[in-house]
Amino acid sequence: MDNGKEFGQGTLSVLTNYIYWLALVNVYFVVCNLLFLFFFLTLIPSYSNIIVYCLTLIPTGPAIAALFYTLSKLIREKEISPTKDFFYGYKINFLDSLKVWVPMLVILSIIMMDIQYLSADPTTRNQVISGILIVLFVLLGTLSIYVFSISSNFSFRVRDIYRLSMYYSFTRMKHTVGNIGIVLITLFLMFIVSDFLLLFIAGLVAYALALNNHAIMDDIKEHFIKKEETTVENQDVN
Repeated sequence: MDNGKEFGQGTLSVLTNYIYWLALVNVYFVVCNLLFLFFFLTLIPSYSNIIVYCLTLIPTGPAIAALFYTLSKLIREKEISPTKDFFYGYKINFLDSLKVWVPMLVILSIIMMDIQYLSADPTTRNQVISGILIVLFVLLGTLSIYVFSISSNFSFRVRDIYRLSMYYSFTRMKHTVGNIGIVLITLFLMFIVSDFLLLFIAGLVAYALALNNHAIMDDIKEHFIKKEETTVENQDVN
C-alpha cells in the first residue's frame, strides 16, 4: 500500500536523500577549505600566525556563499543536484562573496587580535573594552549570516546588502535570535566535542540557518525585487 505516494517519495526515502545531499555538500565545503585546514594543522596555533590564517580563509567566503545558495535552493525546491548546484553557486557568487567576506574577515581578525592583546593585561579598563569588542564581534558575526544569506540568493550592491542585513537584524528579532541560538549551540558542541566537529556539521548548520532565514528571503523577493524578476534567482537589481 503506497498511501498515495509515488516510489521514492516516502519519509525514509526523503530523509535518506536529505542526509546524502547535506553530506555531499558538506564534503565540497571542506574541500574548498583545504588550504586553511592545511596551515591550521601544520602551524602552531598562535595569534602571530593570524595573517596566514586570514589569507588562507579568503576562499572560505565563496564556499560559504555556495553553501547558502545550495541549501536555500533545497529549502525552496525540496531537491538539489549537490555537485552541480554547489559549484554553480560557488561560481556565480565568487566575486560578490569576496566583496563582503574580505572586509569582514579583516575587521573580525582585528577585533580578535585586540581582544587577545587586552586580555594579556587584564585591568578593569581593558576588561571593559574587551567586553565591548566581544559584543561587537557577536553583532558582526550575526550580521554576516544575513549578509551571506542575502548575497548568495540575490545580486544587490554591497552597500544594499549591508542595509538589508541591518534592517532585518532589528526588524526580524525572532530570526536574529534564532541565528544566534544556532551559532551558540554549534559553538557549545564544538567546545564539548572538538573544533573539528564543524567540518562534519557545516552543511547541517548552514541548512538550519538557511531554514531560519527562509521567510526573510521570501520577504526580500516580495518587497525588494521587481515583480517580473521574482521567478529568477540571482537577478541584478537596480
